[in-house]
Amino acid sequence: MNYLFFFVHPSKFHLFRNTINKLKNHGHNVDIVITSKDVLQALLIKEGWEYTNIFPKGRKMKGVSPYISSAINFFVTILRLYKYTFGKRYDLFITDDLLVYIGKVRGIPSIVFCDDDYILIKQFALVLSKATYILSPEITDLGKYNSKKIGFPGYKELAYLHPSVFTPDLEIVKTFNPELKPYYIIRLVSLRAYHDKGIKGISNYQVKQLIETLESKGNVYISSERELPEEYKEYSLKINPVDITHVLYFAQLFIGDGQTMTSEAAVLGTPAFRCNDVVSKISVMEEKEEKYKLSFIYPPSKFDEMHQKIKELIETPNFKEEFQKRKEKMLTEKIDLSAFMIWLFENYKSIDFNQKIDFSKYTSYK
Repeated sequence: MNYLFFFVHPSKFHLFRNTINKLKNHGHNVDIVITSKDVLQALLIKEGWEYTNIFPKGRKMKGVSPYISSAINFFVTILRLYKYTFGKRYDLFITDDLLVYIGKVRGIPSIVFCDDDYILIKQFALVLSKATYILSPEITDLGKYNSKKIGFPGYKELAYLHPSVFTPDLEIVKTFNPELKPYYIIRLVSLRAYHDKGIKGISNYQVKQLIETLESKGNVYISSERELPEEYKEYSLKINPVDITHVLYFAQLFIGDGQTMTSEAAVLGTPAFRCNDVVSKISVMEEKEEKYKLSFIYPPSKFDEMHQKIKELIETPNFKEEFQKRKEKMLTEKIDLSAFMIWLFENYKSIDFNQKIDFSKYTSYK
């Protein structure tokens, strides 16, 4: 079969990495199109994939309103995708962006991956409305697009962090922590994307409070998208960004104001704290917190409450071991997402999506 993947964020590289490699190994033709975004292109280069970057300089426009730049990029992206796909034959599009419009025009089915609830990302209706199907965790509420949902018992992160595909490497930790002292990770995102407008995260003063608490128990490392004040730069985590999941696995605890890395830490069994304004709106995050007790979610207004919880947790004997047990329970109830996506994409033409999908063969973790 002929597949075209178009993704615009590094998280989707991780999501589809094992699936794309398997599809290639099975003899399928897989084309990949991207835009420049953070370390996305570097990840593809390291993987050795052939790809086409239709926005080598990225889609951000300096000095231009995010809303205006989004409108301009909407038409430019569709035009460049049309030029790329012209004269080519595909059986299926897999994307998280505007490739669905090309699929609609050319009659090529498309699958969009989405693990955010619709109430949080209503602007994403531009993509969801044109998708043939939406691959999404069963817990995710897609609102009026639930009828398109291919719901699965699991999380995005289990496509690349499930034990069947991920083996943590302690040697990576030794590159920045040679004595292997207990350590804690603080992650600060930029919160500058159009869908982050008005959202607050962890302030620099609150970072200082966290450092003062955690340093008594081990090393503190900060991974930050935003510019750090000079006084915090000594804590900067100096690793290859592609190795961050190994760092999260061995950390004692994670604190951040973004979703992706918080979710990764949680499914790895590392206690994960998230502090920003988008609380109680993301079903997959709530499930990790309420059902599996792998993460904790607080708004900035309750930072002091979160800080106190962190203090209590790090004083609890063997707390990391307890979270590993919680992770094991979660894994017995969730699927190996990469294995499922390989089956889904290879058998897409013959699947009756009106029938309930049997996930038992993908939930074999013991």
